[in-house]
Amino acid sequence: MRRPDQRFRKQGPRVAGFPRIKNPNKHKRIGAVLGALLLTAGALSGVAVPAHAAATTIVSLTFDDGNDNQLAAEQVLKAHGLVGTFFITTSWIGTPGYLTQANLHSIAGDGNEIGGHTVTHPDLTTLTTAAASAEICNGKSTLESWGFQVSNFAYPFAAENASVQTDVKNCGFASARGLGDIRSPASCASCPFAETLPPANPLVTKAPDEVDSTWTLQNLEDLVTNAESTGGWLELTFHHIAVGTDPTLTISPTLFDTFVTWLAARTGNGTTSVRTVAQALGQSTTPPPPPPPPASSPFSDVPSNYPYFTEINWLATQGISTGWDEGNGIKTYRPLQPVNRDAMAAFLYRLAGSPPYTAPAVSPFADLTPQTAFYKEINWLATQGISTGWDEGNGIKTYRPLQPVNRDAMAAFMYRMAGSPAYAAPAASPFTDVTPQTPFYKEINWLAFTRISTGWTEANKTVTFRPVTAVARDAMAAFMYRYNTLFPKN
Repeated sequence: MRRPDQRFRKQGPRVAGFPRIKNPNKHKRIGAVLGALLLTAGALSGVAVPAHAAATTIVSLTFDDGNDNQLAAEQVLKAHGLVGTFFITTSWIGTPGYLTQANLHSIAGDGNEIGGHTVTHPDLTTLTTAAASAEICNGKSTLESWGFQVSNFAYPFAAENASVQTDVKNCGFASARGLGDIRSPASCASCPFAETLPPANPLVTKAPDEVDSTWTLQNLEDLVTNAESTGGWLELTFHHIAVGTDPTLTISPTLFDTFVTWLAARTGNGTTSVRTVAQALGQSTTPPPPPPPPASSPFSDVPSNYPYFTEINWLATQGISTGWDEGNGIKTYRPLQPVNRDAMAAFLYRLAGSPPYTAPAVSPFADLTPQTAFYKEINWLATQGISTGWDEGNGIKTYRPLQPVNRDAMAAFMYRMAGSPAYAAPAASPFTDVTPQTPFYKEINWLAFTRISTGWTEANKTVTFRPVTAVARDAMAAFMYRYNTLFPKN
């Protein structure tokens, strides 16, 4: 549903069943209105407005979130010799429906720019300064750790304020894109046709509304030709280039291809050029390094083409899992074996950085002794409130160390490990097998909200979580890898 002022309609992708965050209203640009009135007054009084040759117009094609259907769109750009800027939400990369790290390297290798778009795509104005800074800075550092030069940012939901702008600047970004301050097909009729270069405020660069399913080829062409009449910078924002996905923030591949073909031809007239955001702002850029060669696995049962190879290999390099020594120098990980609760305690303790801790002489759990494997780590888990064990009655508590960890308990562990952040679970879960009566309902839905778990897509297209299924060691590696992306221990 659109608001009366449609300039800020950025909604972005979401997990099914979670409401989209609406954006704050923005004030109208008084200067643009006064300018229009002055032009009108001049025309009515017979005073001629002097004609000037329009300055060069720069068009930047930007793509938000890292949706996987943007890969084909990038190939369309490449075929026409054009480039764009891809603003990436890092926690979504490598999950179903999104690009992979290899895709990003391919995109950057074609001359496109990779930009920041936070870790989890929150409305930054609703967060504390520390949380907003973590979202912005960690997204940037993650992209840089993947080998990309990252200088420019886009606000999720176009939501920003003075505090958030400061966070963006302090995280090392040179610019940040807003939305809705440039004349758009259905809004902001008094706004200018293009942003100035250099922008008056590089931490909120002006751009039209995001492109959505209501836009036509004529709308797209008009934005370019209108910008050409004044010169300046036009940033266009795309999300899905597909059919049958998000019905709001989607345009068809046919429309995109037709527009790009027209735009490529338009650059031949000498007044329009297509550049990345970095190029438009005159930033120095260096080619990204080639993607690293596939790493070899320390585990003989985890080949490089294994679905969770990256996550399991990361677990080994961090010293979180050492696997099993099978003799003769062979190590295995046993990826499909369920994770027992004692081993899970060890994994979480190491994920936290193995903090200094002295275990008690007597455990709060009746089924643990100092000789129990991972005695220290299990007791640390209890001290941190990450696991409360089972109340067996008569004041006796047990941990059940050799029992497999179910997926619902894993959700609780992850949520508590993160500090039990403020989160309101939805009335209806995106998982069809999870109801408000399901144990750990809030924690499971938080896991989906953060995309630490995406669940299973069943044959009938429903998504399930399988809460009482034991967690396999490969899935555990994926959970911990994604968790670390969101909440790095350093």
